[in-house]
Amino acid sequence: MRTKRNYIEKAFGTEPEWVDTQEEVDPTDILKAINWYNSNSQRRNYKKWTLTWMKDKRSSWSKEDIQCVRKCPLKSFRPFGHYCRMLSRGFPEVDQLTKIVDTNINNLINVGKNVEEKKTPTVSPRERMENQVSELAGELMNVCDCVLLSIREKTIYHKSVDVYRWLEGKDVTYWQAEMLSHIFAPALAELDQLVNEDDKQLKDGYSFLTRQQQKYLYKFMNGLIDSCLKYFNDKKPVRKKRKTNPTKMIVKVKYLKESKEFGIKSVSPSEILDSKKVLVFNCRYKTLSVYYACSGQRMSVKGTTIQNFDLDKSQTRTIKNASKEISSVRDEKSFESLWSRQTSVVKSANGRLNENCVILKAF
Repeated sequence: MRTKRNYIEKAFGTEPEWVDTQEEVDPTDILKAINWYNSNSQRRNYKKWTLTWMKDKRSSWSKEDIQCVRKCPLKSFRPFGHYCRMLSRGFPEVDQLTKIVDTNINNLINVGKNVEEKKTPTVSPRERMENQVSELAGELMNVCDCVLLSIREKTIYHKSVDVYRWLEGKDVTYWQAEMLSHIFAPALAELDQLVNEDDKQLKDGYSFLTRQQQKYLYKFMNGLIDSCLKYFNDKKPVRKKRKTNPTKMIVKVKYLKESKEFGIKSVSPSEILDSKKVLVFNCRYKTLSVYYACSGQRMSVKGTTIQNFDLDKSQTRTIKNASKEISSVRDEKSFESLWSRQTSVVKSANGRLNENCVILKAF
């Protein structure tokens, strides 16, 4: 590389440079300089040289002008890029040369502004999704046309079409499969009405098919919808529920750990979590509450309140001779025995716990 540079310097000299030139420049010097750049310079640098000159203190181009010119392609700088290099290296501002530079730069500024104005229209995610589904629906419609042709010509093609595999082969997403089921649902509803109801207009419209062929088409469309919905359920990601730390759930629970007056101790509030039945005794009012979990659910705790209990089944009543009776509750059988012996009014349980409550049992 150095040998090549040395050869160029011997043949054409080094790159022209002017320092503090006040005298009028000889036209032959201008031609020599231009010939040097035409013979030796790499034209991919012309854009960089133009931008460098526009940033020079001696020029009067704004930052907005520079940004517009920066957007222009490299080939736009070929007619004048070397003149900008000459000006940057101290060449005096000759009217003819500077006029060429200014004219070309102004043209590029206008080009850059037009590039900025012609912004590509943005497509919203919803529009993009609808376009993708429309294309898939069109392809699936072609499959339906082939199936209809197969039914009419009595070939076995319509029996071999697997819509589920077709969806997999197209890398259809689960939400696209659901949208496809909505698109083809009206066609299935029409065929259902044709096969199962006496509609003269539909019968005339599908008169080109025999009764058996109409049933074949209905069966295929029904399978198409089922395949789309099955694909949706199979591919839809299942979000894992965060496991809640039991310690954090019961940290605010207020309860009485032990009552010497009634000879009872409380179980840990953590036992309420995921339980189906909970017994709570209020030592102040001598009331016993039984909580039943809602159907298909397990109880939980939020703050100082029991959650997910059945409001209709859960009850509260005052216990007579509580100082003797309540300590006998050790299991569900002993609780049922105590509860059946009471004659007090039954009220609805509110689920609230406080510092007077002993959590007797959790089943």
